[in-house]
Amino acid sequence: MGPEDCRGSTLAAVSASLPDYPARAWARGRQGWVVVRFHVYADGSVHRARVHRAVPDGPFNRATERAVSNWRFAPLEGVEILENCAVMFEFRAGEVHIR
Repeated sequence: MGPEDCRGSTLAAVSASLPDYPARAWARGRQGWVVVRFHVYADGSVHRARVHRAVPDGPFNRATERAVSNWRFAPLEGVEILENCAVMFEFRAGEVHIR
């Protein structure tokens, strides 16, 4: 993250479900991690959730983008938007964790 990324207000999650572990990845024994970047608007909604980096690339991308796109935060104070916020998910042994 850069020095200006996701700065200007405190984020307080109202709703932030973890992604589902994709059944196909689980069946194939796939594990990995994904970093998702996103913007948060003043009303607490998430926009432009996109995979920034993933290892391996592919099997967990859609699930993470979908989950983060549905997150909601408390309304921001003093700013209209927080840009380039990031979160890392680890997919291991059928479980998903935020790192």
